[in-house]
Amino acid sequence: MKKYLLLFGFFVMLKFSDAQTLDPHLWKDRVILLFTASRQDAFYQKQTHILTEKTEEVTERALKIYTILPGGGTRPGGGGLSAGPARHLYSTYGVTPGKGFTFVLIGKDGTEKLRKEEPVTARELFALIDSMPMRRAEMRRKRGGGSKKN
Repeated sequence: MKKYLLLFGFFVMLKFSDAQTLDPHLWKDRVILLFTASRQDAFYQKQTHILTEKTEEVTERALKIYTILPGGGTRPGGGGLSAGPARHLYSTYGVTPGKGFTFVLIGKDGTEKLRKEEPVTARELFALIDSMPMRRAEMRRKRGGGSKKN
């Protein structure tokens, strides 16, 4: 009986951890989800090139990037994303596994801010983020303690 309870507890924890995939980023980071059928997809390749070209700007805006493939993926910093959390992200964001490329931007508040099925330019991405109230407050604080400057 004890064995079954431990096994049940393990499966509950595993399922619960799948649901918590993006929770560590809430109120700290903005998250980019790159759903792709393959790392060789032309749109995926173009998007990763755009983002890696602008590393400093990506870091400054607290962007964390996930690559989600039908069988798993990659977490920010290069760690692996197993199939369970990948399935959870596909389901949560209504993306069909293996259906090509989808870009999703999640704000610090955990809500979806942008979705496209083609690469997003750095200009479009940064302009959108920089127009968000939280980002504007961050920029004001960085410029000098929260005073408004025009």
